Amino acid sequence: MTEINAINNKLMLVIDKIEKSKPEDESVTDLVSELQVLIETRQKLLHALVSDTNFTDREVLEQQFDLTQTFIKRSRKIMDFRQSLLQTGNTTKRQINVYKAIDSNR
Repeated sequence: MTEINAINNKLMLVIDKIEKSKPEDESVTDLVSELQVLIETRQKLLHALVSDTNFTDREVLEQQFDLTQTFIKRSRKIMDFRQSLLQTGNTTKRQINVYKAIDSNR
């Protein structure tokens, strides 16, 4: 159980770091990779916990479910923000290319 709590704390810290990072910060890629590894580890631990027939603490499972929902919401918020940055960047590049094409035709 302490392993899952440690993973949960690390997940919160990584998500906090990603949320506080500036859009141009290249360390976000490493943080996202770390986030993915932590989520996979947490999934395995939760699967082992749920598969254990001797474990019957419903409250703990409900807390873990609530935490999972929190992680999903925060991760989606980050993902949506990063996707909007990418779309804005692509739009800007297209506009620059249009202006370059107009300028080269003069």
